[in-house]
Amino acid sequence: MQEETVDDFVESGHDPLIASLYQMDLDRAQFLLRSYLRVQLQKIEKFMCIRDIGKHLEETVLSKLPDNYQSVLKQSIISREDDMVPKPQLDTFVVAKCERATRPLYLDGSRQFASFDSRQFAILTCL
Repeated sequence: MQEETVDDFVESGHDPLIASLYQMDLDRAQFLLRSYLRVQLQKIEKFMCIRDIGKHLEETVLSKLPDNYQSVLKQSIISREDDMVPKPQLDTFVVAKCERATRPLYLDGSRQFASFDSRQFAILTCL
């Protein structure tokens, strides 16, 4: 509909500035729509790829193993917990480097906070 409006303005001899503004608005709307659709397609492709990789793993590797070892999360059927995925050690230190300055971060849900500058190293506990 806007394309027809732009053509009508050009053909009827109206101010070229108005026709140009309509054309720019039309181009902007098309750009936003294409960008939105591109992002949606990327999300769909990413989800499909992850699903396909999981299916491929099950069909090519896990199905060939004995029943006791077909889980991705457990080492064997006698395992009671998911022991293939290690749990984080919460009583250790973490070394972090900030890429950019941060707002104050509240630590452990308390009133204590820390701010970090760009390129600053920090050693924090996980407790």
